[in-house]
Amino acid sequence: MTAMSFLMVLPALLLVAVLFDISSIGSSSVSTNLASDAVLQTFNDVEGDIPILTSQVLMEEDKRVIESGESLSNSRKSLKDDLQGELNSKYELYGNSTGLKVKCQVRAVDSSAEPFEVEVNTTVWVEKGNISHMENLTQEVSITSPQCRVADPIPFIKCKYYGGVTNTTERIIYGSSLENYLNYRGVPNAWAYENATSPLIIKKCPYDPYKSHGKSQGFIILKNCIDNGYFHESSDGSCFLCRLEGKSTCPHYGFETFVVPAPSPNNTVNSAPCSSDHVIFNDTNGVSGTYPGNHVVYYKNGVYYFKLFLDNGHQNKYGII
Repeated sequence: MTAMSFLMVLPALLLVAVLFDISSIGSSSVSTNLASDAVLQTFNDVEGDIPILTSQVLMEEDKRVIESGESLSNSRKSLKDDLQGELNSKYELYGNSTGLKVKCQVRAVDSSAEPFEVEVNTTVWVEKGNISHMENLTQEVSITSPQCRVADPIPFIKCKYYGGVTNTTERIIYGSSLENYLNYRGVPNAWAYENATSPLIIKKCPYDPYKSHGKSQGFIILKNCIDNGYFHESSDGSCFLCRLEGKSTCPHYGFETFVVPAPSPNNTVNSAPCSSDHVIFNDTNGVSGTYPGNHVVYYKNGVYYFKLFLDNGHQNKYGII
C-alpha cells in the first residue's frame, strides 16, 4: 500500500476504532445498569422477606412453649438465632441460583415501643460483580396480623404443674388449675377462678379510649370486649417476648387481658383476686403481687351473673368508676 493510499484509508480505520470503543462503553454501561437493578431488586426482596420470616419464627417458638409448657430462658436470643438460621438457609440457596451474594445479619430481636409489635434490627448486604448495596434496617413486625397469630403463653407456663389448661380455637379453659395455682401461693378466695377462661389468641382491643368499656350502656362494650377476647395496652402487663419467658410483668410497655371467672347463679362474692392477668399471675413477690378486686357484674341473663373482679385502678382505666 502506498503512503497516499494509507492516508486515504486511515480516517476509515479511526472511525471503526471509535465506533468499537463506543459500542464497548455502551455494552459495559448496560451491563452495569442491569447488575445495579438486580442488586436493588434483591435488596427490596430481602427487606420484604424479613417480616414474613420473623412472623413464622414467632409463631413456631410460641407453639413450642405452649405445647411444652416450658418458658424460654432468653426469648430475644432464641428468636434472633432462629431468624438468623432461616435467613441463612434462604439466601444461601438464593445466591447459588442467581449468582448474587446475599447476606443478612440479625443484630437484634426485641420489644417495640408499640406493645403489639416486635422490633427486628438487621444489616442487609447484596453484591453482584462490582456493584453492592448495604443498609441497616429497623422493622416493626405485628403480632396481631393475619400472618402472625400468636397465642398467650403465660397460662400454659404458669398452670403446667397445677393440672394444666386446655383450649378451644379462641379461649383458654383453666378447669381447676388456676384455683390450684393460686391456692399453692396462698392467695385468698382462689376458688372464685374455678373453671375460669381467658383469651387464647392475642388481639388488640379496638375500643379506644378504654374508658368506653364501662361508660357504655349496660356495659355492652365491656361485654363485647370480653366475648371477643381482646388485649389492652398496659404499662404493668408484660410484653410478648417476656411472656415467652413466663413473666407476667416486665419493664417494657406491654399488655393485659381479663381472666374471666365462670358465670355464677348467685352474686354473693364481693371480692376475689383482681381479674387482670398480670395481677393473677404475678408470683414474683409471693402473695403480694396478686391483690384483690371488687366484683363488677357486666352482664346477667336471668340465671347467671357474669362478673369480673377489679381494683379501683383497673375500674378507673376501663371507665367503670
